[in-house]
Amino acid sequence: MKQKLLTTVLLATLPLGAHAANWLQAQGNEAPDTGYYKIWGFLQPAYTYVDADPVQGLQGGAAAFNGQLSVPNRVGPDLDDNDELQFNRARIGVRGNIIPGKINYFALVEAGQNGITSQRDLMVTDASVTFNYIPGARIRAGLFKLPTSEEALVAVHVAYPYVYYSNAATSLLLETQYRSTGAINAAGASNGLAISSVSGFRDIGIQVYDWFNRGPWEFSYALMLSNGGEIDQLSDNDSKKDVTGRLQASYVFGKSKGPNREDASVWLWRQDGEREFGTGSFDRVREGVGATYKKGPWRATAEYLRGSGMIVGGPNPPFPGQPVQIGVNEKASGWYLEGGWRFLKNWELDLRHDYFDRMTETAALEREFTTTTLGANWYFYKNTRLALNYEWRDLEVSNPLAIPAGAQRTNAETIADNLGDRVSLQMTWFF
Repeated sequence: MKQKLLTTVLLATLPLGAHAANWLQAQGNEAPDTGYYKIWGFLQPAYTYVDADPVQGLQGGAAAFNGQLSVPNRVGPDLDDNDELQFNRARIGVRGNIIPGKINYFALVEAGQNGITSQRDLMVTDASVTFNYIPGARIRAGLFKLPTSEEALVAVHVAYPYVYYSNAATSLLLETQYRSTGAINAAGASNGLAISSVSGFRDIGIQVYDWFNRGPWEFSYALMLSNGGEIDQLSDNDSKKDVTGRLQASYVFGKSKGPNREDASVWLWRQDGEREFGTGSFDRVREGVGATYKKGPWRATAEYLRGSGMIVGGPNPPFPGQPVQIGVNEKASGWYLEGGWRFLKNWELDLRHDYFDRMTETAALEREFTTTTLGANWYFYKNTRLALNYEWRDLEVSNPLAIPAGAQRTNAETIADNLGDRVSLQMTWFF
């Protein structure tokens, strides 16, 4: 029995650097024979350097920030400098069965330096129980990942080959709660202040889901009702709920399974909710569609995401301690295309190109972000890998003529031109 359990654990955590999986099943369920508990976790120490100089040439009131690094050129979450060595993630958890085949659970805590722990040094990221009694409708309740983008669902320690997420996933799905610090502008942007940690793609709620196999085909669905609030607050801060749904169809090659199975998949998802901001309540809609292919040494993934309603534009001006720019009736969209090639047993090359277009309803505020990431992964031990990423980053002011000539336009273009490339080195060790 112990040997069988060990084999199951190793197969479930074998680091093959792929996206392909049914994450609803992999993260929400336990095989009946895997026991009542399994202690697990991972560490990800990382070094990041942004090749950028302090801003010079700002005019008007923004001239006070000359000689400082802008927020995009600093390393989060502390934003102290343009280089940082830190434990990006440090997580430990337990998962297992309460009643084998009927009730299982999943729990995980975070002690690393990232957006989730920006408010507290230790945060619970997952705490859920799954009930497998109703054929075709498994029920999962608690705190866990929302059934949204593939990039959001992927298990970062065993199946995510990059150090940082794409611009679209970071901006649209890693949610922080804000309160208003001034008048609400129905068009354009308002000012806000962060009052929570980053969601980590998670929420507290209840989800109905399942998957169905038809020969090599697998079809899955998920429908979740959740708070749409802070992940460290069990109670909802308003009476409104988010509704999130996802559909996926996969063709599974051979008998591969687990978080790194070989398959071809397509999916679509949508998240619909509202957020209170100031004296009003505003829509927050996110949706996307994507596809992936993984077989042998090759992998490819493409996904398109878009959002409407509340869109966060970051600090304005983009320096620490400044008000956050928030559009309450805005739109944004983006996509990424990525692929990987395992050219040797323990080596993999990865390439990703992503694009994000933010604040598209207000010409003067629209900005376009383009990043090309070249990565290499070295799997030098069965539970340890080293990832090196170099990101060519570009920021464009989409409509400079819509910005009043003079200091405003000059400052916008100066900030955009100042964005630096980013290099990161991250080790992943799991148990």
